[in-house]
Amino acid sequence: MERKVIPLTNPRAREYAAKLAATAPEGWIARFSPPNRTGAQNAGTHVIYEMMAQAMPHDDAAGWKRYCKLHFGVGILRAEDDHFREVYDQSIKPLPYETKLAMMAYWPVTSIMDRGQIARYIDAIRADFEPRGIDLSLSEVTA
Repeated sequence: MERKVIPLTNPRAREYAAKLAATAPEGWIARFSPPNRTGAQNAGTHVIYEMMAQAMPHDDAAGWKRYCKLHFGVGILRAEDDHFREVYDQSIKPLPYETKLAMMAYWPVTSIMDRGQIARYIDAIRADFEPRGIDLSLSEVTA
């Protein structure tokens, strides 16, 4: 048997997944995960960083990305992913703020978020920056 990924989109797909689970060799692992992020979400975060850089030019888009990952993304993943929290708390959390910020260029945060997490991430960025007068509205980003 080879590795299979079955989107659970209809009853027939669910039946097929159940059949595979029932006939899988001993020791195989079944994993269930939420759907991947949308293309609009992936593109939208980068558009938001660019918009932030234009509105607040004291940092560029890459700098705002690092800032948002640290201030919004880390909190979301620490709350929802035990493994992420454990590794982050042991390796990044003890570091000085400027080092943490620099590490966000290399530390996976948004790239490992699912659709719901990235939507909450975008919402958190907007909730923080829009009251400051920064318009980050892109209706299709969280679709």
